[in-house]
Amino acid sequence: MTTDVPVDLYIAAYDDPDAAKEDFDALKELVKEGLIFLDVAVLVRRGDDGKIEVQENAHEVAKGAMVGALAGVVIGLIFPPGLIAATVVTGAAGAGIGELMSKHREHKIEKDLEDVLPVGSSGILAIFDEVWVAQVEKALKKADKIDKDQVDRADVDAIKKSAEA
Repeated sequence: MTTDVPVDLYIAAYDDPDAAKEDFDALKELVKEGLIFLDVAVLVRRGDDGKIEVQENAHEVAKGAMVGALAGVVIGLIFPPGLIAATVVTGAAGAGIGELMSKHREHKIEKDLEDVLPVGSSGILAIFDEVWVAQVEKALKKADKIDKDQVDRADVDAIKKSAEA
């Protein structure tokens, strides 16, 4: 994709974890078939304690572990650190979080977790070029709510560079 294509951040919330898993599998299938590309695709669960835990990420279908590393960094940027389970941020993903947190806040990608991903819910977090909106929205058809934002391409590139390091 060209660098002038807008980048979207979707957080789809689900009361039913099975519905979230089915939609996540549909997204992975689109990537596997080469019909779309996602910078990040992660299935998460917000436990009763309020902590965000990664259930699965789509790096295995996205040509390498880069997407997995990006997922950890992105989750660290979007969700307040106190709400992330320790297992989310590992390896290279953890290295860039501190540096990118301030940049993240400057670009105001913050979410109201009580509204977007309430305690006890499941969710799908996806970052992708806007050209894939129709396909992504079709795959997320069972979501109870989808929060949509645009993110700066430079931020996504910085996250990728940090995750590569």
